[in-house]
Amino acid sequence: MKPSFTLFGVTLYPYSLLMIAGAGVSLGVFCVLSFRRHKNCFDENIFAIEMLVIAVAAALPAAMLLDSVFKWIETGTFRFGGATFYGGLLGALSLWPLLLLLKKHTVSVYERLCDAAPAIPAGHCLGRIGCFFGGCCFGKPTNGIFGVIFPPGSLPYEYYGGAVAVHPTQLYEAAYLLLLFAVLLACGKKYGFPLYCVLYGMGRYVIECFRNDDRGAFIPFLSPAQFISLLLILLGSVLFILRWVRSKKQIP
Repeated sequence: MKPSFTLFGVTLYPYSLLMIAGAGVSLGVFCVLSFRRHKNCFDENIFAIEMLVIAVAAALPAAMLLDSVFKWIETGTFRFGGATFYGGLLGALSLWPLLLLLKKHTVSVYERLCDAAPAIPAGHCLGRIGCFFGGCCFGKPTNGIFGVIFPPGSLPYEYYGGAVAVHPTQLYEAAYLLLLFAVLLACGKKYGFPLYCVLYGMGRYVIECFRNDDRGAFIPFLSPAQFISLLLILLGSVLFILRWVRSKKQIP
């Protein structure tokens, strides 16, 4: 774990660099899939990309807001000081479909969401590696072979009061996201978004069992992320069933 390094006299932070790179990769994957899947919709593709950039820009304040809300529920004090991926995801996914409806389109909002599905884990994977370098989103203590000891000054070191081997949950999730990206890229054209909701929700729920960075409390026995994961799984399941039923009705 290396929170910062100096290059040509400038201090750089891997966490921030990888977050920016992740956003760039996500946008790049979406652009490629949009123009590959909708070759005759150039203007619509450009508009969708522009609206996605706006939605992603709104994701950061949404990520900070949701984190603050959960901390407020637990402590009674509302203050900004952290961020959560789910907050950013929900913020972007709430705004982007609305922006897409501002222009007449032949490509449905659902299809656009399926185009975006592989792009999300592609960029999120880099973001989680950034979390590892930054020391956030750390795991519970472990004696297993994958245990990682973070150095003095890091969040895990301060949290546990010393050098304690912990689950590298950031890397667990990064590996899972890479696999999810491959799955969605291979078989997610028609059901990409529902598949993303279900598979990421399931994976995130399990990984949360090994995390130990305090994100507040919402429901007994469930972390905020686990609660949202269950809602995401439910949403994906409903969308999958609706699309499957619709496809069956269209078969003569």
